[in-house]
Amino acid sequence: MHRRKVMRRALPILVGFLLACATSPLRAVDPIPESRQPGLALQILDVWHTSHSGSTNHRKLHVIYFTPADRDPEPRYRERLEPILEDIRAFYGNSMMRAGFGPETFNLARDAQGAWILHLVKGREYATNYHKNDSEKILGECRPALKAAGISPDKETILILCNLADWDEKSLSFRNEHSPYYGIRTAAMGTTGGLCFAVDTSIQSLDNLVKKEPILHDDQYGDMSLGRFNTIFIGGIAHELGHAFALPHCGERRDEKPLGTSLMGIGNRTYRDELRSEGPGSFLPMACAMRLVSRPLFSGCDQDIAVAPRLQKCEFQVSTNVSRPDLVGRPRTLRIEGVVKGMPPIYGVVAYFDSLRDGGYFAPTATSVPDADGRFAIEVSDLAPALNGELRIEYCHANGAISTRRASFDLPPDSGPALERWRTLKVMDPLIRAVLKENLRTARSELRKLQNSDAPDIAKSIAPKLVATLQKDSKPVPAMAPANIVLLPLGDSQYQSAEVGWLAPTANRIPPNNEISAPLLSSEELFATGLYAHAPSRYVYDLGSRWRTLRGEAGLHTLHQAQGAVVFVIKTDGREAFRSPIIRGADHAHYEVDLAGVNILELVVEKAGKQNGGNWSLWLDPMLSR
Repeated sequence: MHRRKVMRRALPILVGFLLACATSPLRAVDPIPESRQPGLALQILDVWHTSHSGSTNHRKLHVIYFTPADRDPEPRYRERLEPILEDIRAFYGNSMMRAGFGPETFNLARDAQGAWILHLVKGREYATNYHKNDSEKILGECRPALKAAGISPDKETILILCNLADWDEKSLSFRNEHSPYYGIRTAAMGTTGGLCFAVDTSIQSLDNLVKKEPILHDDQYGDMSLGRFNTIFIGGIAHELGHAFALPHCGERRDEKPLGTSLMGIGNRTYRDELRSEGPGSFLPMACAMRLVSRPLFSGCDQDIAVAPRLQKCEFQVSTNVSRPDLVGRPRTLRIEGVVKGMPPIYGVVAYFDSLRDGGYFAPTATSVPDADGRFAIEVSDLAPALNGELRIEYCHANGAISTRRASFDLPPDSGPALERWRTLKVMDPLIRAVLKENLRTARSELRKLQNSDAPDIAKSIAPKLVATLQKDSKPVPAMAPANIVLLPLGDSQYQSAEVGWLAPTANRIPPNNEISAPLLSSEELFATGLYAHAPSRYVYDLGSRWRTLRGEAGLHTLHQAQGAVVFVIKTDGREAFRSPIIRGADHAHYEVDLAGVNILELVVEKAGKQNGGNWSLWLDPMLSR
């Protein structure tokens, strides 16, 4: 019987921070012990797969060995790599077995005689012409080989091992400056496709995992034993394959720590540590197993893989009212309870508790299975302190697709969870959805409801600004603003010119995009007015010598604080009047600039590092005053 799950990119991810939440009290349900969840999930999957028993597949993991024009493959590359991938296969199978789903794992592509198929691709350029962000370039050079083998990069799971690192046997030093090393997911890949890149070198071998000597030097991790090196880089292959299997980053809960380190956290650094008696090694949390169980590569079932998931009912609420005896009285607890119905049927619910600052590597997880009425409850404790944390709930559909909902919460270090932000976003949810759909009529209707309700003041401040972004009303140029306007937010005024490093200049909201679905100006807190200013960016305003002061804040969008590094600069008539230090993480720049006699005001954001992908900068409540 085929009974496993896949993850596809959710149907629309509703509002970046929020979930469609219950508007009425939900009937209480007890959390299901994790040990019972696989059996209940498999019952739901068995019913689904029994009714679709004719849709089987023989999907395999396809592996490419990429070597640049000036290099031959590393010595014994086939003989070394096959045992490594078989070991990773075993790791996934044993992890699924431990979780309670049986020894489900992926298979390697093999020919009719059982020989492993490894596609060798010779690059067009020398090694030094490839860089860590050149995944598209390398994939493009691999496409002819994939096409010749009848393999679609968008429909199959592909691992590309790159011979682009440098190992110096004399100095025992290793450098990886040119090879991509990450997993990639696109909407086109659906539930069946996945792509990841890793590195190969001559000392990467399953036999070397146990060796505590010699000591070598890695340019990223420093000095380490040969065994530790292989732990990191073989574990790296296992980790990046997880991304190709559509697994996001996640850490381990307090009660899971005896099992080791989550593979999808920093578990690549502990993979098979137990072989050297250096720790328990790595493991796959139940959250990963719950998602993998119906992925076609694991399940062998292709039924309805092209069907977009649909949530027919989705209600939930967040509280601190835990009921599990082992969690009562523990610090920083949360309870999520709700009801969900979907098509294809939902067999699992996975909750991720992200801090939004560490890329999810340390985010603990918890799971549940909905009952016959769709009810579920998840409880967790000992969450790490986090300001502006994010709860991400993923509903696992039987065809392998995922529907995602989100909510915000705060976990101050000296108190329990604070849910005010979640409540604010909950009451704003209908209006936010109308804004995302650019439905002005509905947005205005929801604004009236919100203004006549007991919604928090911050919600009532943000809501009209969001609705105004859908309107075509002209904004005042600061130089022409009537004298009776003594305070003018730059977000409500007309700029002379503007340019940003990504997407389009936008005031009082985040522009529509595929990375941040919420339009809200979020940087630790929520702000009603401001400017989207992804670095490098520049906004220019004509003040006409009619303003006295500019005050405000600036920072990185909450969802990109783990990656960004920028500098905020303010110029008055071409002269630099303010320059922030490098802003990273949750840091904010605060400014108060004298504008007496100033005609031209410029707000500039410079990138502070080599990369620019995470520099989602925001000017927050910049206010002109007379």
